Amino acid sequence: MTLPLPADADFRKLCVGFWLDDVDDRLELGRVEDAEFSWKEANGIYLSLPPGSGDFALEDRLTQQRVKINNFTFTTNENNF
Repeated sequence: MTLPLPADADFRKLCVGFWLDDVDDRLELGRVEDAEFSWKEANGIYLSLPPGSGDFALEDRLTQQRVKINNFTFTTNENNF
């Protein structure tokens, strides 16, 4: 069970950044499933931000990390044929 995050939007954005950093770490280790989990956590926290607290840089990073995971998965699956 995870602890509830404080409502402070800046703290939540910081947590999103940490989860997105974790995606890179997991992909370096070849642990795609764990990278997927980290991305889902980051995305979930970002989506829970209060209205008006969005951050275009974080949105871009979320998208970039999603593409990395997808590319890594596609490349890995392509090599299995």
